[in-house]
Amino acid sequence: MEKRVLKLTELTKKNFGTYGTIISEELRAPDADVEELKFWNKLGVMVHAGNTSFSIVQTYGRNGLVEETFECHKTTGEALLPTEDIFIVVALPEVDDPQRPDFNSVKAFPVKKGSAVILNPGVWHHAPLTQADTANTFVAFYENTPDVDFFAYELKEEFGFYYEVEL
Repeated sequence: MEKRVLKLTELTKKNFGTYGTIISEELRAPDADVEELKFWNKLGVMVHAGNTSFSIVQTYGRNGLVEETFECHKTTGEALLPTEDIFIVVALPEVDDPQRPDFNSVKAFPVKKGSAVILNPGVWHHAPLTQADTANTFVAFYENTPDVDFFAYELKEEFGFYYEVEL
């Protein structure tokens, strides 16, 4: 079984823009800045028809920074809001066959607690990886995404390799 090592890519607008949107107060000045609070409005907007579901995926550091699965939502985005620092492994769809990940586009990004990302529709990904004992990541997407817009591959079985993130 082939292990493909991924070095982390810095999470910046330039590096992440084709995969999705970064949600962080570090990206711009607040819309309101008064003595008792700062407020940033519309740091990211997910467009979909229907209701938004808020869910939690819980991942464990004991599993290491190994990614063996890719999933995709072709028509809906997905927001990931971590309570601990996480790492996400993402890939764009193949241009000629969006049913498959483009393995030349695979990158690993760190997402710090207190920030978030919105993955564009069609971006391949899976549950976040963590070094924490336990990391809860809030997931927001169209309420029926898991039932009607979910496609997945087990990388080892389908392609004969998996990824490991190197820090």
